Amino acid sequence: MKLYYDKRAKDPIYYIQQGIRNGKKTTTRNVSKIGRHSELLVLTNDPLSYAQERVKRYNEELKDEKLNMNISLNIDFTQKLKATHDIVSHSNYVNIGYLILHKIYSDLRLKDYFSAITENSKITFDCDQINRFLIYARVLDPKSKRGTFDKLNTYYENPDFDYHHILRFMDVLADHQDSYLEHLFIHSNNVVSRNTAVCYYDCTKDICA
Repeated sequence: MKLYYDKRAKDPIYYIQQGIRNGKKTTTRNVSKIGRHSELLVLTNDPLSYAQERVKRYNEELKDEKLNMNISLNIDFTQKLKATHDIVSHSNYVNIGYLILHKIYSDLRLKDYFSAITENSKITFDCDQINRFLIYARVLDPKSKRGTFDKLNTYYENPDFDYHHILRFMDVLADHQDSYLEHLFIHSNNVVSRNTAVCYYDCTKDICA
C-alpha cells in the first residue's frame, strides 16, 4: 500500500492506495480515505507526515494479519476429481530414468556420426537429439512418431524440435541407412564386446506371388 494524493491540488485528499497487477498491466484502487488536507490540520500541523504515518501503520497491521492468518479447509475424500486439460493440473514430474540409456547412447558416439553427415548440409534441426529421443521412447514407452512427439515434455531435458523435424529426420536416416548400421556395428563394441568367431545370418526372403 502507498500514499496517494493530487500534488497539484491546493487542498488535496489523502488516500491509502493499492497497486493491482493484471497480467502485464498495472492498475490502482483507493483502499481507504485518510482525509482532506484542510480537515487534517485540525489534528496535526503536518497533514502529509500524518498521512504517511497512517499508511505505514496500515501496512504493518496488514503484515501482522497475514502472519497470523488461519485457514480452514474441508476435504471430501469420497469426491472424485474431474478430468481437466488445464496445464496447472498436469503433473510436473519429469522422466530422468532415461539418463541410464543416455550413457549407452554416448558410448555409441552417434553425436559424432550425425555431426559428420550433416556438416555440409543445410539441415537446421538437431538430428542427434531427434535420434536420441526416438530411441529412448522406443525402449521405454513404444509409440508412434506422433505419440513420441506428444510425450517429449515429460523428459528432463525438454527437447526442442517440431513434429515435422522428425519426419524430415527419417528421410536423412533412410539416405544414410548403411553407414548408420556400420557405425553402430563398429562402436557397439564400446558397450558390449562381441565374439565374431561365429556369425549367424537371416537368409529368409519373402516371396510375392
